Amino acid sequence: MKHVLKFKWPITVLMLIAAVVSFIISPNLTQLATEKGDVQLPDNMPSEEARKYLEENNQDLEMMSIVLEFDDAPSEHQEEIETYIEELGTLDYTDNVINPFTFNADLQENFINEDSGVIMIPLEYTGEAPEILNNAEEIESLNNTDAEISATSNEMIQRTLEEDAMNGVRTTEIFTIAIIVIVLLVMFRSVVTPFVPLIAVGIAYLLGQSFVGWFVEWFGFPVSPQTQSFLIVILFGIGTDYVILLLNRFKEELEHHDKNQAVINTFRTAGKTVFISGISGAILFGVLYFANFEIYRSAVGVAIGILALLLSLFTVLPTLMAVLGKYIFWPSKQTSGSGESKIWTPLGMLSLKYPTRVIFSVVAVLIALIYFYDDEVHYDSLAELDDSYSAVHAVNVISDSFDAGSTFPVEVIFTNGDDLVTEDGLTRLESVANAVSQLDGVTEVQTLTRPVGDKMDELTVSYQLGEANAGLAEIQDGLTEMSTALSDINEQLSSSETQAGDLTELETGVNQISDGIDGVNQYLAATGDTAGAAQQLQQLSQGADQLSQGVSQANTEIQTMTEEAAGQMEELAAGLGEISAGIEDINDGLTEVSDLMTSFEENEAVDATGINVPAAILEKEEFEAAIDQYSFADGEAVKMNVVLAVDPYSNEALGVLDEVEETVNGELSRLDRPDTEAYFSGVTSMNRDLDSVTSDDYTNVVILFIVTLFIILTVLFRSLVLPVLMIGSIFITYFASMTISQWILSMFGIDQLNWAVPFFSLIIFVALGIDYSIFIIDRFREEVRYRTVRDAIETSIRRMGTVVITAVIILTGTFAALYPSGIAILVQVTSVIIFALLFYAFIVLPLLVPAMIVTLKRGSWWPLRMPGGKAREDRFDDR
Repeated sequence: MKHVLKFKWPITVLMLIAAVVSFIISPNLTQLATEKGDVQLPDNMPSEEARKYLEENNQDLEMMSIVLEFDDAPSEHQEEIETYIEELGTLDYTDNVINPFTFNADLQENFINEDSGVIMIPLEYTGEAPEILNNAEEIESLNNTDAEISATSNEMIQRTLEEDAMNGVRTTEIFTIAIIVIVLLVMFRSVVTPFVPLIAVGIAYLLGQSFVGWFVEWFGFPVSPQTQSFLIVILFGIGTDYVILLLNRFKEELEHHDKNQAVINTFRTAGKTVFISGISGAILFGVLYFANFEIYRSAVGVAIGILALLLSLFTVLPTLMAVLGKYIFWPSKQTSGSGESKIWTPLGMLSLKYPTRVIFSVVAVLIALIYFYDDEVHYDSLAELDDSYSAVHAVNVISDSFDAGSTFPVEVIFTNGDDLVTEDGLTRLESVANAVSQLDGVTEVQTLTRPVGDKMDELTVSYQLGEANAGLAEIQDGLTEMSTALSDINEQLSSSETQAGDLTELETGVNQISDGIDGVNQYLAATGDTAGAAQQLQQLSQGADQLSQGVSQANTEIQTMTEEAAGQMEELAAGLGEISAGIEDINDGLTEVSDLMTSFEENEAVDATGINVPAAILEKEEFEAAIDQYSFADGEAVKMNVVLAVDPYSNEALGVLDEVEETVNGELSRLDRPDTEAYFSGVTSMNRDLDSVTSDDYTNVVILFIVTLFIILTVLFRSLVLPVLMIGSIFITYFASMTISQWILSMFGIDQLNWAVPFFSLIIFVALGIDYSIFIIDRFREEVRYRTVRDAIETSIRRMGTVVITAVIILTGTFAALYPSGIAILVQVTSVIIFALLFYAFIVLPLLVPAMIVTLKRGSWWPLRMPGGKAREDRFDDR
């Protein structure tokens, strides 16, 4: 420190220049967070694998929904709506704009709600992702109708969240500085003191932000929209705390030394505490780099900020203290250090007088609070935003007017490397779709075999057999009519004066075909052998061919009869002509039914599914549109949209998705298709993966945090007991405070916390709260060399109470600066941290920690000796 004071001006000027220049030339951290701060799941997560597969096949499409809200029925404005749709189709960044009025009445119900006056116009957004919000504004400005317009898509929601976060950062910066100035003015009654931490921490913030920006740009350092907000409040919060600790010690030293020696002594004692606390915090935030989830890793930037903070505190702050001396507290006349805390002193005395009672009472309260802790969180990003945003308003309108899950369905992609758009492939697809559609929580399933979500009964074998039986019955009725007609013609020929042939043989043939059809029906009913029935029908078809030839020959003979019977013969010939045409129709019918029976046999999936997709259906013109919509990769991949009956962002949706996946995989196994892979995409799938990766990462990082913190504290205090006491008090306080936070937030309509809140609030609170433990224990270590354990902890409580309470008030104030940001995740994190800090500072530290130390006595330093060694132990009897 002597060298710092000797070269204080060059060092200070160099720090100022470095801060300003780096801030000017470094990348814009806010812009980097916007560009690279998306939620990125690990590559091995199912939804990420689905996204990559779709991207590889140019199917990673961004679907946008335009919502028009009329005061009356949308059909009353059809002409102007269609004009608007045509104009949307001319934009460079739109494609496949859907006109709901072109659909049939059943399908229109999915896009038009006449009662609420809402129409939804889907389209593909093909423009650049960063420009989607600007382009959406242009789309809305083109609206030529009287309707209120809004637009939404998954990308729009993510971009809106990022924009909202960036606006919150600017608000946070202003309120953080204002709160620090106000709190320090009140606490120190000085107009100079508030600007000391602002200068020292401000330089650190400029340096830290600049280096984080460079690391993001050069090395792909993790970043998120929350990185800058946390950097601001944590640096200014703990930075101000450190400055207060140093200034209070500086006040004490000024009583006995000149300002330069007071600075040296301050940094020799309190400076060591600050360095230990700062390095501990930097290491703790640094270990987040080893997390798997990018959002969690993004908080590692705080570690860089803390290192910059320590650099500034040990260079710039000594200069300010040496230059200003006692005037750093001007106009306050108080020259002594901080007095005893009127809150901590009585609480500390109580804990030292009744340590056992205090321990059991405090621990009992904490455990009772933890018992009511609810660890369920939500993944609804829409809950982060209010309805004033277009992307959010559109989703809310769609949910109110249509199925809740229609905006963001679960998309299942099937592929096995072969053509799936075949009779066999689609039969199995329909079987899977049918099984999924029967699940609770599923409204409908849309795919190739059910493009509008409704089950097609005509694809079931039972329906097709019923149609076949009906067709055979009609053929039999036709054959009966033919047999009667042939009998009549035969009688007329017998009574005529001409020598005409006998048609009895033809009549017998017709009856034989009718009897044959009866035999086919009986055979099929008895055996279910569609292949055998098809062969018999083919034989009957051949008989019908021969019969048709016989009728044609008889007709020719009749037409050559003598002129005297010409009139009668013409009439008979016409009748035979009709019979011949009827037999041909019957032959076609027999062939059609025979082909159907053959398709049952050739389609291997029929027996397992009870479904048959005939080749004739694939050739229909309207089916070609469905093929284009639900298949890609030359038919090697097929999509199935599962519309949920619950909000796709809700926790209930995650449970429904689990059932969908289990059903899909179960059906594929039952259908003996282990080689068919099913990908699950969509918002719900992404949130489920988010739940999985965050839960795993939360556990892993907390374990890493505890181990790292234990090692640091063990090395610092040369004890295995004190680290356990310090870490235990931090964690038990956190979970108890979470319960209190949940109760209070629920009063404001927040029933569940955002998924990121438990992680960030725990990590930040542990990193900050451990500072206050270090403040107390480090002072205790200093005092215990010359006092008994009881006297040492009492002195520490008396001397450090005001420092800790002041620091906590300032830190809670800086975190409170996040409230005006309006960002839900920051508001929730702030609430948890503030409650935890206050609980820790006013209950746990002054009551539980002293009681535990005075109870353990020398055991606090196990397994090594206390500070002062054997000489100290021999001097005081406090075993």
